[in-house]
Amino acid sequence: MTGLDVLEALSTQPAPVGVSDLARLIDADKGNVHRLLAALERRGYVGRNDETKTYTLAAGVVQLAGGLLRNMDLVTQARPLMRDLVNLTGESVHLAARTVTGGVYIARERLARRVTVETEIGSPVVVHATSTGKALYCRAGEAELRELLGSEEFEAFTQHTITSVEGLLDDLRRTAERGYALDDEELSIGVRCVAAPVVDISGQVLSSIGLSGPASRLDEERLDKCAALVCDAARTLSGQIGGAWDFPSPPAERPGT
Repeated sequence: MTGLDVLEALSTQPAPVGVSDLARLIDADKGNVHRLLAALERRGYVGRNDETKTYTLAAGVVQLAGGLLRNMDLVTQARPLMRDLVNLTGESVHLAARTVTGGVYIARERLARRVTVETEIGSPVVVHATSTGKALYCRAGEAELRELLGSEEFEAFTQHTITSVEGLLDDLRRTAERGYALDDEELSIGVRCVAAPVVDISGQVLSSIGLSGPASRLDEERLDKCAALVCDAARTLSGQIGGAWDFPSPPAERPGT
């Protein structure tokens, strides 16, 4: 028995449920159910009526569902833009959402029958070593970064990885100034990436859209052209979800493939 069993059982009930009745519903020990309910109540997923000693689902569940729905809507809006980027550049394109612990990849597009860089949906974003992560936190301050990543030296994936808060802050400043982030073989040797932030109606960075490819294809000139296209996609996606994209970016042109 898990907390999910408790939540699923509560979701099927038209009225508040007591511990004994809930235990019978899920065929579980009453004491264990009570402990799970207490934990879920502390996290805001269950509400307790002190007078009747009964339980119902609480706002925390709605917040979880809201996050899922926002991401689903974001992916729906982003998918045509991602496909356009793939067709224009031939590279793998990915979309990431910002989370309280960093970020997570929520969508990807790529060409069949071409060597591209893979991104696993649901995998966490490495904030300090990817263009995706830098775009998500391009407006973060030192306190936020230290809370998110800690104050110790960051993991060095390659000799190009930024390993200090100070170095990352400098990179994020440049990201915000030009409108896009770069990963120049910082996570994996032989791979370059570019990503741009997507902002919501409140002006906060909600997600990032970017592309990755072999460094042999993404030389400096071609990476600049891809960056302009990524910025255009981020600006368009921001507008579609009600945000005003207020970063600078160069005019986009089709890169040579």
